Amino acid sequence: MTYKVKISVGVLLLSFSHFASAINGYFAIAYGAKMTGMAGAAIAFPEDTLTGAVNPAGMSQVEGLDIGARFLYLPRDAEFDCRGIGACDELVRDDSQRDYWIVPNFGWNKRLNDKSTLGVTVYGNGGINTAYRKRLFTETAERVLGAPSITTDGHLGVDFAQLIIATTYTYEMSPNNYIGVSPLFGIQKFSAQGLDFFQGVSSDAGSLTNRGDEVSYGLGIKLGWFYKPNDTYQFGAYYAPKMQMTKMKKYSGLLANNGEFDIPSNYGVGLAINFSKQLSIAFDVTRINYKDIEALSNPVPTASELNPMIGFSADRLLGAKNSVGFGWKSITAYSLGVRYIFDDKITLRAGANVGEEQIPRRSGLLNPITPAMPAKHLTAGFSYKNSEHSECSLAVMHAFRNELTAENTAFLGTDVKFGIAETTLDISYSYSY
Repeated sequence: MTYKVKISVGVLLLSFSHFASAINGYFAIAYGAKMTGMAGAAIAFPEDTLTGAVNPAGMSQVEGLDIGARFLYLPRDAEFDCRGIGACDELVRDDSQRDYWIVPNFGWNKRLNDKSTLGVTVYGNGGINTAYRKRLFTETAERVLGAPSITTDGHLGVDFAQLIIATTYTYEMSPNNYIGVSPLFGIQKFSAQGLDFFQGVSSDAGSLTNRGDEVSYGLGIKLGWFYKPNDTYQFGAYYAPKMQMTKMKKYSGLLANNGEFDIPSNYGVGLAINFSKQLSIAFDVTRINYKDIEALSNPVPTASELNPMIGFSADRLLGAKNSVGFGWKSITAYSLGVRYIFDDKITLRAGANVGEEQIPRRSGLLNPITPAMPAKHLTAGFSYKNSEHSECSLAVMHAFRNELTAENTAFLGTDVKFGIAETTLDISYSYSY
């Protein structure tokens, strides 16, 4: 496959949706309506073929086809309070546009024999997307410095989408004890606009902003384990090492190490308890190592670096190896889900997901353009079995509004504040063999 064909395939796949999702950082908390109803507690509680997005070994317990979509409402806003600093006498604020999103998902799995299965799961991550109608950094600087004309319009934001195709093989090592392996193919799309203010601190100002979409590719692997010693207890675990992606050359003057933006390592463990044939509870703990990714985890600019009399060292310029980043930290997230089989047609679900915030207060300066910080999610859903082999599912999720305020930041001493909330509706259709 030629390079141009690869680009075309990537753009085609990612054009289906600008991915955003119910998120811990930019990782989705769940994939598909059933998992969303359980708030993502699926490592030890597989219910459909979307489990391949979480624990490959869980695919040993499911067989069939699942098709679904997520509809999101994701309002975001940001403000820079520069009042009383220099000549500024006005709050600079805007709401991000494109509040509504659609994210498709797909899974299929087939039993090869009594001990093994083979399947594929297609899923997306995102949530660090913004589209402001003001160039907030530029306008704030102009107001503080008393510029003769103020830029009150324009565009500022980033667009990020990630698609993963996981092909999964499972094998029963011993009775009810399974392993799973998923070779992963990843595609990412990224663009940034309105960051002209930072051209003077970029290692390559021509590859900083307004370059259109850039697509990167990569290969990775995910390993999983699932064990069900009896009808009451189920255990699960998975691990995915860092997935290396091709560099985003169009943004080599923005992203650390000349456009490097890999997918962080992540792992998790889960426990499920079946109290009866009707009632089950599942609990997961997941770790996402955003510290793996220099573009995300490198520290934001300091006051001395933004001081023209001192400035940046060469290796801290945007796009350099130890470039300025967004100051993200690694996080741990917790999911708790409850399933109740009401009768032979209706199944009910509810859950909660709580995650750490990956953006510390000290890192607030640049994150108005990447405010992926919903931390508390509540979910509920149900499935309706309309025939022996087919089932329809629906789930809703609400992430409570979360705000971060960074006072007296390195950006001219301004107070930076941004917030995000999220509501989703998942629907899916399942066909079992």
